[in-house]
Amino acid sequence: MKQKKGETDLGKTLGVAYGLCFGGLLSLALGCGIQYRWNAILGIVLAVLGLAAFVSGIVLAYARLRCPYCDASLMQRGRLPFEVPNFCPNCGKPLE
Repeated sequence: MKQKKGETDLGKTLGVAYGLCFGGLLSLALGCGIQYRWNAILGIVLAVLGLAAFVSGIVLAYARLRCPYCDASLMQRGRLPFEVPNFCPNCGKPLE
């Protein structure tokens, strides 16, 4: 099925959101470790960038993971789903 202009692929969006979230958490952990052990300024910058990446992943998922039929959010009570659901939790139509 061809996508219309402006439609997003839900699987790709979910993958990007997970990449940002996990990359941000890794960067946050590394920044805290570097700040504690070696260089404080580099650690703080890395931790802040990691936190920003994590938050942007959550915001991206909340804004773009939506049902194409009823525009309901596919995030499960504010959590990232492990995979794109088969059916919309709001209208019940199948998602591809």
